[in-house]
Amino acid sequence: MTPKNKIEVLIGGKIYTLVGKETQEYMQNLALYINKKMEQISSADSSKRLDTNMISVLTSLNVADELFKQIKICKQLEKELQVYQDELGVLQQENIELKEVLQNTQLEALKYKMELQDYIDTFEEERKKEG
Repeated sequence: MTPKNKIEVLIGGKIYTLVGKETQEYMQNLALYINKKMEQISSADSSKRLDTNMISVLTSLNVADELFKQIKICKQLEKELQVYQDELGVLQQENIELKEVLQNTQLEALKYKMELQDYIDTFEEERKKEG
């Protein structure tokens, strides 16, 4: 069983104890991120004094918005990856086929080269007989 890590973090001016399987550094980074978001919201409109509950709700909405946008981007990237993987499969098959064509062409060229050499040898033998 994975041991749980425990860390105290400061969020919105209050100290919270976090316990989880993630590293303390990771949990601290999460807390810093949320705290920064809360500070941005509370300082965005200084004419309105928002209570902690409202700041928390708005922070949650902003983070959820970011999450949903990143999920959408991730899904789009997964679709693009699938297209590229399919294209790669087609290109790999074409490569196999072209290698086979090349091999056959090289064998045919060798055959013609040998035939040509036979004709040259025959021609030289005939010339020697005549000469």
